[in-house]
Amino acid sequence: MRRLVLNAAVLFCSGLMFASAAHSAEGRAVGVDPDAVARFSGTDRILAVGADISLGEQVVTGPSGQVQIIFSDQTRLVVGPGSALTIESYLFNGNTADKFAINALAGSFRFISGHSPKSAYSINTPTASIAVRGTKFDFNVSRRRTDLMLYEGAVLLCSVSGQCQELIARCDLGTVDASVAALIRHPDPTHPQLSAAFRYARFQTPLLSEFRVSGAGKCAEPPEAEGVPGSLSPSNGGSNTPRTPPTRFQN
Repeated sequence: MRRLVLNAAVLFCSGLMFASAAHSAEGRAVGVDPDAVARFSGTDRILAVGADISLGEQVVTGPSGQVQIIFSDQTRLVVGPGSALTIESYLFNGNTADKFAINALAGSFRFISGHSPKSAYSINTPTASIAVRGTKFDFNVSRRRTDLMLYEGAVLLCSVSGQCQELIARCDLGTVDASVAALIRHPDPTHPQLSAAFRYARFQTPLLSEFRVSGAGKCAEPPEAEGVPGSLSPSNGGSNTPRTPPTRFQN
């Protein structure tokens, strides 16, 4: 009888240790607008500044909600109003992550990669997969479509059917449904209408400084006559130093 009790106690403690490890903190909410919760195993907890964001949790915001998250590898993520996103995988090793996978279910988001290797990052939506290559971008997700606007770096945007588009130029806009992926360059006449849907390109005031992208608003405006300038506007603390075009990556 004593052996049975001892074994039960060991199993119980092991279960607690496993649950704790599976629910350990990977990120921290540094900016929260009300109407935001973290959902885990059917239980909601209201998010506030300083709250941990853990593996397996779904971050859900209402119409006025917004969450700005910094992860252990310094990746920055904004979950906009009316949005839902799950941290699917986060394998942290020292100062970097060996694997960092996100499932964006619906809404508007901003992603700024951290110190982890490019191959660690992956983002899935109902209609697309996003392979991140050291990047700053915004993306909007609905049940039928995913739109992405690139600010820095490079992205491979693929439909669930396997059709892909590579975004490598500043202000490139990609759009994907379940079967088709399309690339819209900044000079394209359809670009202004599509870019108007990216809230943070037009209005970065709600964001903390480390979540802002210098000159992002240029991508929501028609390009200059001579093309997109080599350096974006130095607004929000940006630099006038010209940037080298991103190197193309191998699929």
